[in-house]
Amino acid sequence: MSAAGIICEYNPFHEGHQFHIGQVREKTGADTVVALMNGDFVQRGEPAIVDKYIRTRMALEGGADMVFELPVRYGLSSAEDFARGGILALDSLSFIDFYCFGSEGALQEQLELAGRYLAEEPELYKRQLGCYLREGFSFPAARERAYADCVELSQEERAQLFMPNNTLGIEYIKSAWQLGSPMKPVAIKREGMGYHEELTGQQERQGFLSATAVRSQIWKGNFAGLSEGAVELLKKAHCFLCSEDFWQMCSFAIRDRWDRLEDIKDLSGELANSFRKNWYEAVSLDDFANHCKTKNMTMARIKRCVFQTLLEIEKESGGEDSLPYIRLLGMRRRAAVNLKRVKKTKVLGRLARDMEELDKKGQDKLFQDIKAADLYRTVAMAVSGQRLPEEFRQPVILVD
Repeated sequence: MSAAGIICEYNPFHEGHQFHIGQVREKTGADTVVALMNGDFVQRGEPAIVDKYIRTRMALEGGADMVFELPVRYGLSSAEDFARGGILALDSLSFIDFYCFGSEGALQEQLELAGRYLAEEPELYKRQLGCYLREGFSFPAARERAYADCVELSQEERAQLFMPNNTLGIEYIKSAWQLGSPMKPVAIKREGMGYHEELTGQQERQGFLSATAVRSQIWKGNFAGLSEGAVELLKKAHCFLCSEDFWQMCSFAIRDRWDRLEDIKDLSGELANSFRKNWYEAVSLDDFANHCKTKNMTMARIKRCVFQTLLEIEKESGGEDSLPYIRLLGMRRRAAVNLKRVKKTKVLGRLARDMEELDKKGQDKLFQDIKAADLYRTVAMAVSGQRLPEEFRQPVILVD
């Protein structure tokens, strides 16, 4: 048996994702497609529009065989740490042969070259990177320019190579190279709209919608870009959530950690001071983030740091070489045989029972994921006015 892994958010799962899973099966010949999915918060610093259990059902109905949860300490992080956590999790499962990702037109050979080069970090590259950072560029922008200078890419070639999905693909390859993982990369050409492209009337029939466009339509009461099964699942959702629903919680968390903001994972001293300066007059999350925004500080990073503060995700010394656990959210019954092949980590199915086998460090990390789910559930109940099952009462979703 062979298995292919996809590191994903499925926020929400749409027709483009379903096409992608089909392409993964076709290109790899894998018997099992594993989705490693963000939980209730996503990489760019937002809550998912619906909870991880609805999105798990959508993924299973859309062709995935198993859905695992990416721990929030990686899921709500920079592209570099998001990719490292994803590769680490797939590698820890032991039975994954391929990791697959979307690509915006770049050749896989180009992506692999960039990933391995950035993993090795030659001296010339580090000098160029430092120069651009001192000039005030954000880290992603500085890295693009430094790499392009070192390998002599034209401006057009650089723009093509560092499109959003390609950037993540490069990070996956870089992380797999650094970890010495035997998994093989497989780039799948992205079809349809661009990564963050919005829907206009002229675009309505031009291929798959982006997740950004799908979410925008959902807020308008339109389910364009979704399969019938996905639409039915979304219609059963108690509510749809957005970042602003969490602002009061986030605002309290910032004030509560006032003198300890620098301990938060991606909060620099400069950004921590900006948080303190702009907190007093912010009337919303967007208002707060806009006031904190600078040339070298992206909106995504600011919002990630806000939610990292809420969830108390702090800086850690040293990195993980394997995960102490990985949470199984759902699977097809026939895929259960793969659980016997897991070698490097503990799969958590029944949460209360299985977590007892973790050591203190593993349990502490798991409690971050549980806290994230609890806070998401609290806001969802406030918005919907309905009681929702707590995390320890959520069973693994099984489908035939």
